[in-house]
Amino acid sequence: MCRPMRYISLSTVAAAALLLAACATAPEATDTGPPPETVIAQAIAETNPYQAEDSLTELLARSSLTDAQRAEALYHRGSLRRQGADDRRGAVEDLEAMLALAPNHPLAANARAELEFARKDVAAIEASMNRFLTLAQWFDGTWVLGDHELAVERYKTSGLAPTPEQVKTLREAGYICQTGTSESSLKKFSGDRDDLDGLDWCAEELTS
Repeated sequence: MCRPMRYISLSTVAAAALLLAACATAPEATDTGPPPETVIAQAIAETNPYQAEDSLTELLARSSLTDAQRAEALYHRGSLRRQGADDRRGAVEDLEAMLALAPNHPLAANARAELEFARKDVAAIEASMNRFLTLAQWFDGTWVLGDHELAVERYKTSGLAPTPEQVKTLREAGYICQTGTSESSLKKFSGDRDDLDGLDWCAEELTS
């Protein structure tokens, strides 16, 4: 009477052992998407720096990148953040990370030069923020340092409209959208500004 029970128990153990062996030898999941070299090339060619930055950020989230690929992506995102994507603190972080990861990378010399520029920019902008500023001036400094959400929220809560140049930047970055309606919170205290016609702050789900 005991043999059937013993047989079932041994079979269960054997099955479990086979399952564990299969799990141990299963191939690791790999990241999906275009090759890293393609993503980087497309980001370099992208005319919208904020979209290019997003593409490189998605690429850097992959766990399958080699050190060389990660270093190159960090360099190009850092370079973007130092220039068109307006995130000087982020640029410093990216370029420092790139040099720590691959100090002998072919782009390392470029990274060191850009890192020096980015650090000087951060120091100069932070110093300029320690004085009386208009909202537009405060926005410019905060935005370029990389605190985009904070800069946008300050304008939203103030009820004031960004300057025409800031509107262009915010549209490119995806914070101001075309609505096609005459009603707009941007025009609440802005007077008669043609550049705000049909524009409003984007819905939260579009910028998150």
